[in-house]
Amino acid sequence: MMFGENCGMSSTISLPKCSCCHRHIMPNDKCVKFNCPNCGEVLVWRCESCREAARTYTCSSCNFQGP
Repeated sequence: MMFGENCGMSSTISLPKCSCCHRHIMPNDKCVKFNCPNCGEVLVWRCESCREAARTYTCSSCNFQGP
């Protein structure tokens, strides 16, 4: 049996995207994630660049906008 064969492991991963600039966030990137402060339903991801520039994000559930 080869490694990964029939062991239920996926061969692809899904990287989160910054909620502001929509760039993929890599595992070692400095970023933050938090639930929308208004509705709490959506997980918001922000990359270091967007955080430092205080770019606005919009919640896809309730349209709340935050810095």
